[in-house]
Amino acid sequence: MTPAPELMRLLSPTERLALRLADLFARRLRLLPLLSSLLFMGPFIWLLAARRLRVSGSEELQRLPADCSVVLVANHRSYFDFFLVVPVVRLRGHRWFRFYFPVRADFFYDHPVGVLVNMVGAAMSMFPPIFRRGEKRRLNRWSLLRCAELLARPGTGLGLHPEGTRSRGADPFALLPARPGVGRVVLAAAGVPVIPVFVHGLGNAVGPELARCLLSPRRHPLYVAFGPEVGLADLRERGSTPATEREAAERCLSAIAALAADVQVRIAGHP
Repeated sequence: MTPAPELMRLLSPTERLALRLADLFARRLRLLPLLSSLLFMGPFIWLLAARRLRVSGSEELQRLPADCSVVLVANHRSYFDFFLVVPVVRLRGHRWFRFYFPVRADFFYDHPVGVLVNMVGAAMSMFPPIFRRGEKRRLNRWSLLRCAELLARPGTGLGLHPEGTRSRGADPFALLPARPGVGRVVLAAAGVPVIPVFVHGLGNAVGPELARCLLSPRRHPLYVAFGPEVGLADLRERGSTPATEREAAERCLSAIAALAADVQVRIAGHP
């Protein structure tokens, strides 16, 4: 399923090329992103984080059926949030999902450097794109359907940030308001469990993160907390409306906020 020709004509040549390339990877080259994660990005992130990790709630992943798909909803503080979460899911949760990460089309699909970052850093797994401007937003319905199509394939993982953008405030435990688009995705993913995740302690610069891991891991712990499945069955039965989508997004964010509070308590108990 690719966007209709009239929708593709709304895109720039760079956007059309990037979308077709990412869709090709998702359909025909599914092993390449997994190999890239295992051989390159996973070990690289592990080098930055392994000695600092404090993981809780991984049993929530282990309870999932072996052949299911999953949606992970996480706070968004660092560029590397899901780059860290994915190897934790595989090594601590013992689940080998093939992950995709819907991403804003700005930069990652409309700029050659962004396309290169997606290709080299994520093997085009930052997919499908979400468009935020003008007529191009008409393609977001296709992106929603593509997410549902991906999740219908057993063993697929989808990583979403309910906040929609990075939180840049001084308080690392404060969350931005939930965006209803996340609710739209999780309601469309009928029967797929939604697991909340909270990540704390990860920055945006590689050099300092590496130094912290090598020189002072105890002083700079990284917390990755998983919570129980977000209850959405009643909303899915009611169907996708603006009200249910908003409520679903709020439930996802509330589950993340509960994990943030738990991490705060853990930090207070172990200064």
